[in-house]
Amino acid sequence: MTPELNPMRWLFCQFARSIPGKAVESICDWGKRFVKLPGSAMSKTFDPDITPWIKEPLDSTERPERRKTFFIKPIQSGGSVAGEVRLCYVLATKSSGDVQYNWQNDEQADARWDKRVERILRACEPVMERAPKERFKWTKGTILFPHCNFMMQGVLSNRKVASDSIKFQINEECHDEEGWLPGRLRQAFGRTTAYWDHSIFTVSNAGRKGSDLHVEVQLTALKQWHILCPGCGQFHVMRTRFDEKQPNLGGLRYDSETCRRSDGEMDYERLAGTVRYQMPCGFIVYDRDKSTRRAMSLGGKYIGPDGDAVTYSLEAVAVDYISWLELIKEKHAALKAMKYGNLEPWRKFVRERECVFASDEDRPFFARVVLSEKKKDREGLPNRVGRLGALDRQQGELARGELPYWWGVIRDVAVMPDGRIHTLLVWEGRLDTDEQAADVMRRHDVPPTAVVVDSGDDTVHVYKFCLQHGFNAIKGGGELFYPHPDGSRKIWSKEKPLHAMIQAPALYDYQFIDGEWTHDPREPLFWFYSKSSIRDRFAWLSSGGGGTVIHETPGDVSDDYKAHMESEELQEKRNPKTGRLEKVWVQLKERNDLFVCECYIAMLIEMAGLIGISVEPEEKS
Repeated sequence: MTPELNPMRWLFCQFARSIPGKAVESICDWGKRFVKLPGSAMSKTFDPDITPWIKEPLDSTERPERRKTFFIKPIQSGGSVAGEVRLCYVLATKSSGDVQYNWQNDEQADARWDKRVERILRACEPVMERAPKERFKWTKGTILFPHCNFMMQGVLSNRKVASDSIKFQINEECHDEEGWLPGRLRQAFGRTTAYWDHSIFTVSNAGRKGSDLHVEVQLTALKQWHILCPGCGQFHVMRTRFDEKQPNLGGLRYDSETCRRSDGEMDYERLAGTVRYQMPCGFIVYDRDKSTRRAMSLGGKYIGPDGDAVTYSLEAVAVDYISWLELIKEKHAALKAMKYGNLEPWRKFVRERECVFASDEDRPFFARVVLSEKKKDREGLPNRVGRLGALDRQQGELARGELPYWWGVIRDVAVMPDGRIHTLLVWEGRLDTDEQAADVMRRHDVPPTAVVVDSGDDTVHVYKFCLQHGFNAIKGGGELFYPHPDGSRKIWSKEKPLHAMIQAPALYDYQFIDGEWTHDPREPLFWFYSKSSIRDRFAWLSSGGGGTVIHETPGDVSDDYKAHMESEELQEKRNPKTGRLEKVWVQLKERNDLFVCECYIAMLIEMAGLIGISVEPEEKS
């Protein structure tokens, strides 16, 4: 309305607007009155009670001391709506200071502008009252208000985050490192430093451990969403994973083994009735009990320290309208994809559903070894038939200040009265020098001929080391089996004297037996082994050998040992030549050395005739 059309009414409206209205209690209350969400399946008008976990993160952006607010949330939990409400509130109520709304790239920003943001701004009356009347001041992604400038953009281009100062900033999807390149988030934050009272609101899923987003979040105080437990009346964090060893943490549970079809696939109709959440106090809530889940959300709150920079976080399992059964289906699909070598679905599940910053090496733990209550003991098994040792040499990295070093494993083997094989880990760890590597075998009374040393790295040095101490040298190959003179095929090649490998003199005299020269049994040997087959043997051994093996690992093993045991996985991959699916061992982590040493031990146990898969001699044509 202009004064020319009705001067008195125009004057009255201006006067009425100048009278302070009722104080707004929170951004959420304001948004409930003024923000409409076009196309929303939940509500045409913003209703914070639908997503109560966004209330405090959104409202806290107005605290005087708050400079940075991070909301690390699962997908489908209303996080982007929080950013849209914050945007409307700033544009409608702040007196000055430019506003920036950052997305990972221009394409995403443009799509969001067309689909939602422009429509939300035009439907918000307080924003439109301040909006420029000139058409050219409102263009795609840019609005030149009388009191501020608003820009919605992608950050992929360096120039987008390296110009004018910004007082109010909203950042979205910062987990996407293809858009938010290294250093870009810090660069965006730097745009606000000219204002002592700046405000940054960052909404994102979790991302890669060690990423810029993760580093920034680590510098903040953490407040986690807690629900009100119907059982004990206390507040609990809801976690997706249930750990049988730590039931006091709670978690999502279901009866998978009783819900499989005859073909081994999961019967999800049957599984649905078993899906439940076990609270830390032991109280059970079933997926189908929607009213209880809703009440838990409405009674929830964030618990944790405050400060000028705070991260709010929750997992998808705490979002009452997200089906737990669908989460389980998504998890199973991710695990199945991982078996075929596609790791991305599992990364997305961890980061987007569990809201955990995870490295590319992180995998679900499938216990390859079961830790016992025993502690590592030099005495080992009293009835052992052998004590075996394995060493793996590493060159080290000069850039890290590392000199060459070793990893080693010592394991006892015994035959029980009932015929089962019993193995026990006696020692494992890292050794910094040749002297330490040799000495650990000597101190544990491992016969030199029962020690194998991989010679794939620093080969000549390993040969000399083995000759010096009487150890056997081995080297991996791509074959599944090696032919032997008797017509058999084994996972190792026929042994030969090690001294011949480097044209060194024999340590012991040769003997002439049955028409040929043979080495003294104390002479160190060399042989090739099948890389994949020794891994198959260790997997079989450590899983109990179908009830024929007790593979025991003391509970006080090092963190290195635990990590190395998760370093490789058997996956199905399609052979590009044959088109057939084949099972292959895939290395998941940089360090796999103790795992490989255990595989060497498994090979020695088979060479001793204690285990092994029978391989018939090849038929001769």
